[in-house]
Amino acid sequence: MNSTPADEHRFLELVNENRNRILKVCRVYAWNSADQDDLYQEILCQIWRALPGLKEKQFANTWLYRVAINTAISFARKRASSSDRVLHFEPADLTRAIESRQAAAEDTDERIAHLYNAIYKLNPLEKALVTLFLEDLTYEQIAEATGISANNVGVMLHRAKKKLSALMAEAPK
Repeated sequence: MNSTPADEHRFLELVNENRNRILKVCRVYAWNSADQDDLYQEILCQIWRALPGLKEKQFANTWLYRVAINTAISFARKRASSSDRVLHFEPADLTRAIESRQAAAEDTDERIAHLYNAIYKLNPLEKALVTLFLEDLTYEQIAEATGISANNVGVMLHRAKKKLSALMAEAPK
């Protein structure tokens, strides 16, 4: 894409307004801080590439979520397929990974850290639905961001919340 100063300004404005949202998506889809950093950079690249497709400013937030979540899902799939680390953790490695994840969440309280750990265990679509719901998006906005109908958002979000409640009921390890 041949960029203009207007494109760069639009990109920076969009990223600055949504930085915390992008970081939340990264935290939900990436296991450790290094992966979160890599995912953040990948999301920024995808936003830049897709920016010409953003027609109306009023839909910028849902558009950004769609780009971020689709990028995160692809990123998570690539990481899972290129490495069996999730499937073949040694207990000591798992303990270190959990401690590393919890250390990255030092600035939050234990409930928030436990919530993120529980959300991390959801499937990619459930992660997206819960993340968008926690951002106070309407079902219609979530539907637009995920590409599923608003009715399906309601049903699937209900199931995801039940699953999340069960995961939250588990004692933190």
